[in-house]
Amino acid sequence: MPCVASREVNILVELELLRSLTSSDFIALAPPPDDRGRSYWKYVLGNGNDKYRQMVIKKVSLGLAGAVLRLGRWVKLDETNPRINQERLHCPVMLAERLQSAAAFPLVTGSSHRILGLLYIGKREQTRFEASEIEAVQDRIHTLTSFIEEKAT
Repeated sequence: MPCVASREVNILVELELLRSLTSSDFIALAPPPDDRGRSYWKYVLGNGNDKYRQMVIKKVSLGLAGAVLRLGRWVKLDETNPRINQERLHCPVMLAERLQSAAAFPLVTGSSHRILGLLYIGKREQTRFEASEIEAVQDRIHTLTSFIEEKAT
């Protein structure tokens, strides 16, 4: 079994790869919620400040992360949404990081379909996420999920 340090490195390497594949400026991963149902952004690359450290993610949270927890599927907010400017105001990560578009994905176990964590990507320029970028995340998200599952055992 790999040591904790190598799993941490593997997670960061995979995040950097996903950030590159999606032409994103910001990427964050929140591991499974604690006993009180709260989660925090633990792994972050491309951040402009440390405000993410104070953010708590719950099912009732506003923004994309809360929506992923409520819906159990990925969501995005980009220029294809006519209400993007209003919706951005309800998304703490987008505001703190000055993101113009973002997408969030659940990390789901294969067997129980339980959400083990959240992946969040964002761009600081007003742009859309191309289908190929979303597919790149969907193709590789199982790798992140496996690292989180290893960490939980």
